[in-house]
Amino acid sequence: MSHTQVQWARGSTSQVGAYTGPAGELVLNTDDWSLQAQDGVTAGGWVIRPRLSVRTVTGTGAQTVAITDDLIAWVPGTPAATTFTLPSSPRVGQQHSFKYLAASGSFALTIAAPAGQTVDGASTATLNTLYAALHVVYIGGNQWSVLS
Repeated sequence: MSHTQVQWARGSTSQVGAYTGPAGELVLNTDDWSLQAQDGVTAGGWVIRPRLSVRTVTGTGAQTVAITDDLIAWVPGTPAATTFTLPSSPRVGQQHSFKYLAASGSFALTIAAPAGQTVDGASTATLNTLYAALHVVYIGGNQWSVLS
């Protein structure tokens, strides 16, 4: 097979997130293998993801949300109150969805904003109904907004 080899700029999530490249440059994130399109202005550029990154969580208690967690399906073996803390250094437009899939009971799945940030003006948002879902997006100014 004949081809021309092309190598794009690349780096870890933190390296790519701090980089502002020329408009149109593509950068490969070597942590989650996503592409980031640069616009010449926005640090980190804009993530290009052809599909959602789904993370299934079976634990309870304090949980952290990674920037690569597009959808978190909460399926605890033994349901108990659980708090997911959103990333502390989000980029405008960053989104995360949560799905409550506990087998039984009515336990709170709490989505907490990091210190100094809010979720629709409050420190937390809560799901406590089986099969309920919540979608949040970071809109800047230390504010997450609930879209569902």
